[in-house]
Amino acid sequence: MKVLAIMGSPRSKGNTYKVTKMVEERMKKLGDVEFEYVFLRDVNLKMCLGCRACMEKGEEFCPLKDDRAMIEDKINGAEGVIFASPTYVGNVSGLMKNFIDRFAYVCHRPRFFKNAMAITTSGGGGAGFMLMNLSIPLSTWGFKVVHKFGVVMHEHPEKRPLKETETLVKSMDKKVDVAAKKFYESMRTSPPRPGVFTMAQFLYVKQAHSLDDPTSVDHRYWEEHGWYDKNAYYFYDTKANILKKSVAKAGSKLFGLVAK
Repeated sequence: MKVLAIMGSPRSKGNTYKVTKMVEERMKKLGDVEFEYVFLRDVNLKMCLGCRACMEKGEEFCPLKDDRAMIEDKINGAEGVIFASPTYVGNVSGLMKNFIDRFAYVCHRPRFFKNAMAITTSGGGGAGFMLMNLSIPLSTWGFKVVHKFGVVMHEHPEKRPLKETETLVKSMDKKVDVAAKKFYESMRTSPPRPGVFTMAQFLYVKQAHSLDDPTSVDHRYWEEHGWYDKNAYYFYDTKANILKKSVAKAGSKLFGLVAK
């Protein structure tokens, strides 16, 4: 199984890398797992211009010619993807935010139907809000975020009380162990099975896109993939039973009422 880890820290081998490396080591003990790292600090990924060319015309019309397509190829070649970023001011790093912005077109034209995990490290608080902000776009891209966790890692542990440091280390070790096991097991089920909430989201967006201009890139993308078919309850066949489909359909109508 191949895992791609996309690292959003401006530091090459900082705390976020150390925690991700621990996850890698634990997963390799569980089975045959291959890891590849993409350090956003080292790739050529220019700042999004906000021109909307990728959204309105197609990603191939992006005026920025850099490593975006290469990164997408690496995501496509992996069976599972880890997104790791430190928590900066209660949010993802600037590098990770620009990465998300550069892949904004995937929110409209999902394509990454595989499992993902989100990891963050922080000096104190803000990890929960950061993980939520990271997970939302991943879900719209097609990923199933099977696990997410944050670890508190003080910059100068030697200045902290020994008991406090030991407690943090034990907590981190437990979180890493749980994360490695969950992610490893999730990768054995491909493609991932969506929940009722996720199916309801699909049905709501399906209805919204069906009203788009038929010549638009988004409408044509959905049509080419057969997602407008009346029997399509998700991006791929989920083998969901009638009850699950019915609940998802009702949920999509609720989304519509909330969105008005």
